[in-house]
Amino acid sequence: MVRRHNRPWKERLKDLFAMHRGERRAFAVLVGLCIIAAGWVTWEQWIRPPLLADREQLQVVWASMMDSTKQDERRPANAEDDIRPFAFNPNGLPIEQWVALGLSERQAASIHRYEAHGGRFRTKSDLARMRVVDPDLYARWEPFIQLPDSLTRRGGDHRQGPGRQQPYSPVEGEQRPDAEAKSRAAQEEDPVELNTADSAALVAVRGIGPSFARAILRYRERLGGFHSLDQLAEVYILRDKPDAVQRLKQVLTLDPAAVKRIPINSCTVEELGPHPYMGWKVAKALVAYRDVHGPFRQLADITGCVLVTDSIRDRMLPYLTLGN
Repeated sequence: MVRRHNRPWKERLKDLFAMHRGERRAFAVLVGLCIIAAGWVTWEQWIRPPLLADREQLQVVWASMMDSTKQDERRPANAEDDIRPFAFNPNGLPIEQWVALGLSERQAASIHRYEAHGGRFRTKSDLARMRVVDPDLYARWEPFIQLPDSLTRRGGDHRQGPGRQQPYSPVEGEQRPDAEAKSRAAQEEDPVELNTADSAALVAVRGIGPSFARAILRYRERLGGFHSLDQLAEVYILRDKPDAVQRLKQVLTLDPAAVKRIPINSCTVEELGPHPYMGWKVAKALVAYRDVHGPFRQLADITGCVLVTDSIRDRMLPYLTLGN
């Protein structure tokens, strides 16, 4: 009988690593976990680039990135300044032409889905009601849309029998009697100050119903007040009603002092972003630009931020102030 301590060292080493199938699998898993752990430690200690945890450093990096792209790419491909409207009929318009008009491919695809489900644009206002169409973008399209402003009422003289009253046909330059009476009544009304009027005061104005009053007050709240009566045309419910806007301008007045101004040197993104002329994306970039470059010396300096176009600046100036 051979004693164990007299066995060769190779056989002893072989017995030391003798494992059944389950033990070998467990050993392989353990080795794999050790390799992964070693790789993670190596990445964290020597390979991974350092993170910028300081907020000021992050803002400096952001500003340098914006400044570096300012010369090469002033605006995105479909930016407002690059849009060149052309005469078009929105029914069946290809996606490529929608993109040329300023929409993204996803927005254009949503319009095609609307048409695929039986939707059709009959008037210009039908296109304005699409959620993917920005109001400012629609304002640039409107002169080029090959659709009527409104549908003409069907029927004419052939429907009028001998007992029907013939329609009034005024000569050129003459007003209809009912239109003339309404015009005189409008002139006799006491003007209503638009920026301080409540819903009841607006409804009392001839031609303003509850729905018009709600829409005007809602948009006034978003703006912080109207600085021009021409802004009534921006109210959603009045966009396709130029005659109504013109009449309201005759019976409404404005107090510029009632406009709420935003202090551009101390405001936050939450205060600036909800404004319809600004938007969250531009507000974030503008506040970051201010934090890096310091307070603005004059309001026109906001165009130093690459996302603030001349159009945004001109519309926002009445709503901004340098002080608190």
